[in-house]
Amino acid sequence: TVSVSAPSTDIAVTGLSAPASVGKGGTATITVTVQNVAVQNVTNSFNVVLTDATAGVTIGSQAVAGLAIGATATRSFTWNTAAAAVGNHTIVASQTLADDNTGNDQRSAVINVIPQPADLSLSAITAPSQVTVGDTVPVVVTVQNVGGQDVTTSFAVVLTDGTAGNAVIGTQTFAGLSIGASVSGTISWSTGGAAVSGHILTATQQLPDANSSNNARAIAITVNPPSVHVGNLDASTTSAVDTWTATVRITAHDSHHNPLNGVTVHGNWNSGADVQCVTADADGVGPGTCTLSLTLIPITTRSAYFGVGSLSAPGYVYKSAANHDPDGSSNGFSIFVRH
Repeated sequence: TVSVSAPSTDIAVTGLSAPASVGKGGTATITVTVQNVAVQNVTNSFNVVLTDATAGVTIGSQAVAGLAIGATATRSFTWNTAAAAVGNHTIVASQTLADDNTGNDQRSAVINVIPQPADLSLSAITAPSQVTVGDTVPVVVTVQNVGGQDVTTSFAVVLTDGTAGNAVIGTQTFAGLSIGASVSGTISWSTGGAAVSGHILTATQQLPDANSSNNARAIAITVNPPSVHVGNLDASTTSAVDTWTATVRITAHDSHHNPLNGVTVHGNWNSGADVQCVTADADGVGPGTCTLSLTLIPITTRSAYFGVGSLSAPGYVYKSAANHDPDGSSNGFSIFVRH
């Protein structure tokens, strides 16, 4: 007597590949393989489901559109452990097709979620690329906790000037930082005594951590010499019997448009010889001014022309492009005095 039975259906989970451990907050890649180990094709689709049995949560589910006799299918899952508790987790892979052999429908593996060490990264440093001697420069530093532990202690960021022998510019203290969070602060750099040159400023976070390679960032800032320019030109006249006098008052400004004393103004009348005056405090006018006059102009001559040649002061550079006249009576470079 030969007993002939109906062909069986049997989809088995034949493989489960997973790392033995993963740092908390990291991502584990888990690969599941299923195979049709019976003697008839499976034409119905079914799912491969991956769960964290320890936490009682589903990691993911992926479909398989049937399997021929002996055929295999592999599905890859990613498990983000940011919300997982530290410790061993039993990961179970199972297939959902109802078959004739439930004993091979799932496999399991243990993954140990280990605490990541603390890691503070100096993630950004920003500041103006060009400044003038005497400016107070805001240097903004940003720190991010890229490690696997909250930082509950305060830590400091120190800003140094590599061009000045790593002299300390300032320190910013932060009161801890949770995982993934960022915090920014401003360290002010007073450039009153800074050398006129390029400066490399470096911000370094001081908390000892597992990764020293991301603790610092640098930025290049050029410190320019102070500049002077024409801030105003004003004209006036006085008359005599047969002649008249043209006078121009020049106001010198620094880069912040503050009146500046001690500036030698070079100019010329009617494109003639160079004439000079030095800015100082003037009664009723204020600081940073001086006047130049052209006398004995014939009464029949109705106007005189004055042009600025240059401005000079110890330690300053003349920035002619900044010349201006707020009342619009000139273009900041020249003016016509009309009688």
